[in-house]
Amino acid sequence: MPVKTRRPFALGMIVLAAAALAALIFAIVLLIRGVAGLAMPHMQTPDQIRAVLLDDAWATYFDESHTRQEQEAFLSSTLDEAAAQGANTVLLTGQTPGGGVLARKLDSAEPAPMVSESDSLFSSFDPIRILMQQASQRGMLVALYRPEELAAKDWMTETADRYGLTLYEPSGEWVSARYTAEGQPELTLAQQSPALAAAICQLQPGTGVVLGSLSGLVNGTESAAVTLQYLSDDGLPEIAQQQFSQTLAIVSPDPAGKVYTDTIFLMGTSDPNQPLTVNGQNVERYGSYGMWGLEVSLAEGDNVFTAQQGESSVSITLTKPAPTSGSGGSGTPEIISDGSVAAQPGQLLRVTSALASALPDYQDTSTIAMTAYEGAVAEVTDSVSFVSGSKRTYAYQLPDGNYIKAADCELLEEGTAQAAFTGLTASEENGIEYLTFTGSGTPYYTHIWEGNEFTLHFYSAAFSGQVPQDFGFEGASVTVEPEENSFSLHFTFQDSDPLWGYFVDYTAEGGSRIALKHQPVRSSDPALPLAGVTVLLDPGHGGNDMGAPGSPVEDFPQESELNLSAALAAKYRLEQLGATVTMTRDTDVFYTLAERMEMLNSQKPDFFIAIHHNSAAMNADLNQVGGTEAYWFYTEGKPLATALSANVSLTTGRNDRGPKYSAFYVTRSNICPAVLMELGFVSNPAEYESCATLEGLWSEGGAIAQAVLDSIPD
Repeated sequence: MPVKTRRPFALGMIVLAAAALAALIFAIVLLIRGVAGLAMPHMQTPDQIRAVLLDDAWATYFDESHTRQEQEAFLSSTLDEAAAQGANTVLLTGQTPGGGVLARKLDSAEPAPMVSESDSLFSSFDPIRILMQQASQRGMLVALYRPEELAAKDWMTETADRYGLTLYEPSGEWVSARYTAEGQPELTLAQQSPALAAAICQLQPGTGVVLGSLSGLVNGTESAAVTLQYLSDDGLPEIAQQQFSQTLAIVSPDPAGKVYTDTIFLMGTSDPNQPLTVNGQNVERYGSYGMWGLEVSLAEGDNVFTAQQGESSVSITLTKPAPTSGSGGSGTPEIISDGSVAAQPGQLLRVTSALASALPDYQDTSTIAMTAYEGAVAEVTDSVSFVSGSKRTYAYQLPDGNYIKAADCELLEEGTAQAAFTGLTASEENGIEYLTFTGSGTPYYTHIWEGNEFTLHFYSAAFSGQVPQDFGFEGASVTVEPEENSFSLHFTFQDSDPLWGYFVDYTAEGGSRIALKHQPVRSSDPALPLAGVTVLLDPGHGGNDMGAPGSPVEDFPQESELNLSAALAAKYRLEQLGATVTMTRDTDVFYTLAERMEMLNSQKPDFFIAIHHNSAAMNADLNQVGGTEAYWFYTEGKPLATALSANVSLTTGRNDRGPKYSAFYVTRSNICPAVLMELGFVSNPAEYESCATLEGLWSEGGAIAQAVLDSIPD
């Protein structure tokens, strides 16, 4: 049979048909690729974004030798792990540690190595598209995120445009951890401040929060539990806040008074959207609500200052008197006695003041060794007459060498018996261990506390009998060390169960007992880490005592109101974390220092925080004087003071002035860490605004809660 040959045109047609088919297939592939890149899955923005960051540690997976199937499974598990952490959004940097991009090839950057190797004619591996598809199926969201340390890149914008993703970038807000995108919810980086993140989310509808990096959360180096717990309730309770006036006014200082300094700080209100001048000088306003301050110079006589905004102007006249020559007095004032007398040798005294100071130097009240509590009895070793003000008085030296002023005590009649104890019994009440003396007496005492070694020295007292071998502390022991006319109890505690605080109660029956507190511990529930921890908050001032000067006008919140609002916010945040919280006051009432200390000593909490706001002398540029600080007296309070100042500073953006030693009455407690917190300066216009806004108050409250959590030893 003859062999038939193909006609040239037929072969050509086949070739052309094959080429056409290939071109069609290629076009379809291009079309599919284009559609895949343009028609991304629709993702509904959640009402409140709770995001995790897919950081370099996560992206490293795409630089390793994994198959496409493994990589797709990795993307799926990513979303499952993010959801398990409480997130509804993942933030993708879009870049691998090696510099590649987790997307299809873009004009301005190279893709990650394994992504490129997975591409072929019929198969394009696109991690972003796959992540978006799987997120859509789970009701989750994918967004791009540019870390602050990464400079802006064109490929990030191109990736955002190609996939229709929101790109979050640093916003330059006063909170360095806030990130925004046009028309999209704000995000706050919660690793730096969970309290601020929660406050912003709850006060600004549509905002979001970054819970942490996925790798850190999964590996346990970060935790979202506290932030999620802050967000767990439907909304924040109401705390007092008043609107700021934006009417042009000069509200401080009081023009009725005379000013003797060379400069004075003017404070006022204004429209924040209009320029402001005082006597023609432009005034810079550092806040958002129009409050302003300006340091001005004063000459002798009347000084007129006029603030101007547009057609509106207001003026104030301040008078600086001319200096006077001489005192103008009639001579040295007469020194009279306050009625106190010298004590007889060995005579006993009893402290009658609720808060008497034991002073190494009786003429210098800043040299406070400790507080001598009402009822304490001790023998007088010496009497010293001196002049205080215009009165002659006495100071009585105690057996430990310190002095008590006559005004704080009474001399007892000759023959009054000293304290005498015949034993010591152990008991427990509400988690506090008590050692109660058998016998009678309320002796004056001092302490030495170094690590796990603790000594209480009781003066003008005798002890005979036995001490308990077990008093509720694991491995602890106590021994009696008799001395002449006194005795000491020496305690040794263990690291596993250390001493947290102590107090000596003088009972109504004329006896004494020692309260010993265990160190608080974090709860095993990560959402309620402060369960079992007790906190007493003390909002300073109240009632007729409005607090620090500096608030512009009476219609604005005064320091006492700000203290109460911040304390209420702190109470709510602490309770969200499981703490039991009490307050010395929760309304606008006044309590004396003695009454506040009585609450502390009777309740015996794990932490005590007196909440205040600061002010400064008005003869300086108070725009430059601001920040947070916290005061401690006994060493045990310093860690709490450090944590409070640092956390409030971090959360509010105010300067951290740090922990400071001081002998405020409310810090002189040994029952627990006791600190006086100054949240900010009401004499600084911008800081006053920050302290009085809801965002500022809730940021402070959350920061206080975080500081308490940070102060519990691991």
